[in-house]
Amino acid sequence: MPNQLDFSMPGPQFNGPAPDNWFRQNWRKLAAVLILALLATGTVYFYRNYQKRIATLKPALEKIITSASPIVNAPVTAANDNQIKETSTPKATIDESGVTVFAAKGNGQTHLARQALKEYLKDKPELSQKIGAEQRIYIEDYLRKHLADQSIVLHVGDQLTFSNNNIENAINAALALNDSQIKNLSQYVPLVPSLMTP
Repeated sequence: MPNQLDFSMPGPQFNGPAPDNWFRQNWRKLAAVLILALLATGTVYFYRNYQKRIATLKPALEKIITSASPIVNAPVTAANDNQIKETSTPKATIDESGVTVFAAKGNGQTHLARQALKEYLKDKPELSQKIGAEQRIYIEDYLRKHLADQSIVLHVGDQLTFSNNNIENAINAALALNDSQIKNLSQYVPLVPSLMTP
């Protein structure tokens, strides 16, 4: 019998790779597209939120700017620099019982304690020279912590009285600080440049 040859030719295959196989081959591309889509969506979301916050805050900021004192908007000269210092420096009076300090704009309890110490030391130059900047920070904190009401919020014109006894106790405690305590307090000195010059 003659040998039959198979002359059949391979035809086109329409089945292609299985869908499972396609996913395995392209999963990295899909992940990259998904990540880019999430980043774009997040960016648009945050930008729109940012724009809404700006729009919400703009009227309040404009109101603050327009109601600000003309001194704040004026260029700093020697004349208005003194006015700014005067408006933010608390006024103090001293008598036999202690130092009474009246709050100015922007003052807190520490500002008033600082002014009370300054007023107390005004006529005691020898004692004033013994007290360094670190010790002054300690004294301010001591006086603030020994107030009757430490949670009080001060308004312009409010007054606090620091007894001479408390001020003397604070000074004595400050003069008794050891070197490591002074070193620890020295990190706060640059935050209060006015303490550098008593």
